[in-house]
Order: sequence, then structure tokens, then C-alpha cells
Amino acid sequence: MRLTLLLICLFTPLAVAAQEEDPMDVQRCVWRCLADSSGPASAEYNQCVVSLCSGEPAAPRHSVAAPAWRAGLASDGVHRFAGADAEQGYGFYYFCTPQASFFALTALPMAAGQYRFVIGDVAYLVPLDRSRGDLSVNIPPGDAFMQGVQEGSWLRVEALNGASLVQFSLSGAGESINSAVQGCFGR
Repeated sequence: MRLTLLLICLFTPLAVAAQEEDPMDVQRCVWRCLADSSGPASAEYNQCVVSLCSGEPAAPRHSVAAPAWRAGLASDGVHRFAGADAEQGYGFYYFCTPQASFFALTALPMAAGQYRFVIGDVAYLVPLDRSRGDLSVNIPPGDAFMQGVQEGSWLRVEALNGASLVQFSLSGAGESINSAVQGCFGR
């Protein structure tokens, strides 16, 4: 009996450790996507990483049902923001100061590059960079894309090959963005 208890105590940590995912599995997946694509800036690489290496079940796209948009002063005490977080941790935000105005996609595992943002039946080619950490693009108030976000009901982000990557609800975006713009620019 004591021997059985001793063996159970010795082998239980090994069984638990064997069930845990190897942290290198994600890196191997990213390397596999890179090897099977034309490079890290390619749409097929980005789609592969998003759909296969994110740690979520493989799917052709991530559908993000964003809760209601909100606006306010960002935690840095300088930027005003309007946006919404999603359950998966992704977010779509507008940020501004009197000197700058930009949109950001937060926590998305996509590379910087050109993407298609589709609102209704209008598509906008948007060059995203990582100069602020998350994917972002400078947008002046009154820009056609910004007006589309404020007036639309859904935003779908696509790779240039047409693969849908993520969707965001724009319900309440117009009022929230107007509040941020008013706080930054007084308009």
C-alpha cells in the first residue's frame, strides 16, 4: 500500500507535466507558417499564424463581438480614446491628442503591412505599422475611413488576398469617437 502511494506521488507530477503544452510549440508553428509562405509580410503567413498558432482552435477567422464602445481619458493621462475590448482580448480603438490622431488594433497577432478594412460595401486599404507597439495607422479627424467607422455597423479586417481575419462591431462607435474628438480638438 505504501509503495503504491509512493509511486502515485512520484508519477503524478510527470503526468501533469506531460499534459501541459510545450511553450516551443507556438514558436514551431510560427516557423512552419514562415516556411510555408513567401515571408513575414505575406498575407498567407499572417493568416496561418492567426488561424493556427494563436492557441485557440483553428478557424478561418476570428469573429469578435465587441461590447459597447466607450470613450474617455487613457491611462497615460494624455490621450483621449474611443473603442471597445472584446472577450478574446482584441480591441479596436481610436486615440487622439491635440497633435495626433490614430486608430489601433490591439493584441492581434498580425504583422505590420497593408490590410483591407471593409465597412458595409466599402473597402479601405489601410497600411498598419507597429511604431506604437500595437498595429496602428495615423488618421486625421474627418478622414473618409474615420467617417466610415463612425457611420458603419460592422468592420471586417481582411488580408489582401481576401481572407477575413477579424470583425468588430461598430455599434456606438460614432458617439464615442465624437466624444474623443471633442475632447482633443474641441469639434
